[in-house]
Amino acid sequence: MSKYIVTGSGGFIGTALVAFLTAKGHEVIGIDRKDGTEVEDIGSVLDTADSIAGVFHLAAQTSVFNTDTEQIRKDNIDTFIRVCAECANRGIRLVYASSSTAAPGNATSMYGLSKRFDEQYARLYHDDAWGVRLHNVYGPDPREGTLLWHLMNDDVVDIYNMGDNKRHFTHIEDAVTGLYQVMIMPHNELSYQTWRVRILNVANPEEMTVADFAREVSARNGCKLRFNGEVRPRDNFRQSVEDGIISLSLHYKTVQAGLDAILGERDGMKIEDVNICV
Repeated sequence: MSKYIVTGSGGFIGTALVAFLTAKGHEVIGIDRKDGTEVEDIGSVLDTADSIAGVFHLAAQTSVFNTDTEQIRKDNIDTFIRVCAECANRGIRLVYASSSTAAPGNATSMYGLSKRFDEQYARLYHDDAWGVRLHNVYGPDPREGTLLWHLMNDDVVDIYNMGDNKRHFTHIEDAVTGLYQVMIMPHNELSYQTWRVRILNVANPEEMTVADFAREVSARNGCKLRFNGEVRPRDNFRQSVEDGIISLSLHYKTVQAGLDAILGERDGMKIEDVNICV
């Protein structure tokens, strides 16, 4: 079995990835600020660890609604440059979490711009760095402040823009499977176009409005939904999957199956029967 480094190992996706790798018998070295380790020190970790097969870089500032642009620059750009350079200097494969917000038509915030920068930088400075554009990942124990977190924890949830925003909600099991598949894929199975851009999509092909996603959750846990027409700054109407970037062929969970796994089945309730607050 192989030994991998996972940065952001204590985060929402990082925790699931560590569990996935461990279940496959791999050894994992986690780096996470919450545990007292800093990604900036990855060079020292690589110097002291033997036979590292690859680095999964997940640590980052998240959310298009994050207004701390200086911290985003430090954590998402400056730190990424460090990680990419340390891996390139040692000839170690780097698989990093990019985002649907990195696609040209989707970038509406510093977060999206930082992910776009990382993709371009990695393509130029590390021949074995691979960006995985994750699309609206959801799962059990969601990160606080995300849509699913509010739907699972609040009695009444505000749904902005009347819920008309369209997304590709992707279950976390598909996200970590995609990250792993990119890590272990041999070069000779890649098309020239894919190798040239070294970016792949992990996106549930099922496009769904935020309203329908919220209704699916409400039909399972009874939370009340309050729809309003307010459009929040930097909230993109349609988070599309960029044409020309290959999507990994996985057995993606439908949203209904994914929510069944998290919250249980609807118990007979239909989504049109959910509780709506006026």
